[in-house]
Amino acid sequence: MRNIVDTVLKRKRNGQIQITPELETLLMKCLRKLRENQETYKTYEEYYNGHHSIMRNYAMNESRSNMKVVVNFFKKFIHDEIAYALGNPVTYISLDGNNQLIDVIDYNFSHWSKIHDQKLMLEATKFGEAYEIQYTTRDNEFKCAVLTPMNCFVIEEGDVEKDVILALHIYKNDLFSDNEKVDVYISNSILHFDVDGSDNLIYVGQRTHIFDTPPIEVTSANHERTSMLDDIKSENDAYNNTLSDLVNEVSDFRQAFLKITGAKITDEDAAKFKKTGILQVPTQASVDYLIKKIDDKFVQNLLKELEEKMYKLASHVDTNEKLQSNLSSAALRSRLISLENKCSLKQAMLETAIKKRLKNFFKFIKIQKGEEYDHRKVKLKLTMNIPSDITALADSLSKLSEVCSWETILAQIPYVENPAVEMQKRRQEQEYAREQEIEHQRKLKSLEISNTTGSL
Repeated sequence: MRNIVDTVLKRKRNGQIQITPELETLLMKCLRKLRENQETYKTYEEYYNGHHSIMRNYAMNESRSNMKVVVNFFKKFIHDEIAYALGNPVTYISLDGNNQLIDVIDYNFSHWSKIHDQKLMLEATKFGEAYEIQYTTRDNEFKCAVLTPMNCFVIEEGDVEKDVILALHIYKNDLFSDNEKVDVYISNSILHFDVDGSDNLIYVGQRTHIFDTPPIEVTSANHERTSMLDDIKSENDAYNNTLSDLVNEVSDFRQAFLKITGAKITDEDAAKFKKTGILQVPTQASVDYLIKKIDDKFVQNLLKELEEKMYKLASHVDTNEKLQSNLSSAALRSRLISLENKCSLKQAMLETAIKKRLKNFFKFIKIQKGEEYDHRKVKLKLTMNIPSDITALADSLSKLSEVCSWETILAQIPYVENPAVEMQKRRQEQEYAREQEIEHQRKLKSLEISNTTGSL
């Protein structure tokens, strides 16, 4: 694959990539693979949106209740993980104390990166992998967007680095457009194509971007690039079917049969009874309801078993479960160890993506402002979004003041987003307090001199 790409790049004319038969064949293979992926990954999109298998395959009964109940554990687990792992913004720390570098990152990232990071990892968790595309806006700002296997296909190097060497992005201009377009990212060029009715690519044009390689990076949810749905799909389907059966049994239970023994009633009597609720029968007759006994305990045990199985497979904890009132904070934290380990892996995956983002961002800054920064000198800190005992934390940090820098100590506090800026604010407050104290002492001294002169 690299050989084909290198050959294409060598045949450039006047900086333009030539659309050779070899390149056309390669792009058509990529488009067909993208179509296959769309069919494969459509299940993950449908399950996330609540369109589970039961909506199509539920065993229907004529003249009976056929309600379909969907409990979307897949979506719930994803949202819980994103809120837990990325509820707090990413903290950037300069390894060599270059506060200007951190200021540049905060100025350009603070208004969009938190939501973007959450969306990127949400899509990666949903599909197993997602893609970040970096671009510059009309206002000449550096931005990123999220692509998924439903609208993007990438070819990576076969080595351990797995750098993206070619990427396809398929899209429509707007919601009401029927025509699809494809952007192909190769080297520093973007090739534009239209897709005709036969799913063939029609070349439209090309342009260049400021980066040396395709500005698309792969972000994985785990090392295997697998979705959580692969682990819990069968259990979630069984839960939906069991709960739907129970709901329909209850619904049919409301339509219990009226059993009359030793008497006959006409249709007129039945209509009158339905309207008034009064039914007259002979003395020897008996009237009661014929109902079906539902073993709800068995059903509840089955539902509970399926639910617990899903929580275990997803490494999650049921926060609605009743606990002992005297559990210590350490015991409560230990219940989250599996989820915390899983979220730590997601944070590590996201950290790799952000480092690659910073590499291209610093290229952008060098071109725009002539300033050079090294992405390897930026440390990232991602803090779990869990309740903290601030009193205990403050006590622990105060004991570290003699062995750690204040910037390191501040980085441990969950609500401090930028330790360097926080230290700068603290210094400004201290300087202001000193100036106020000096001014106060000056006024006191002036007042003493005035009083001494007056007494003379």
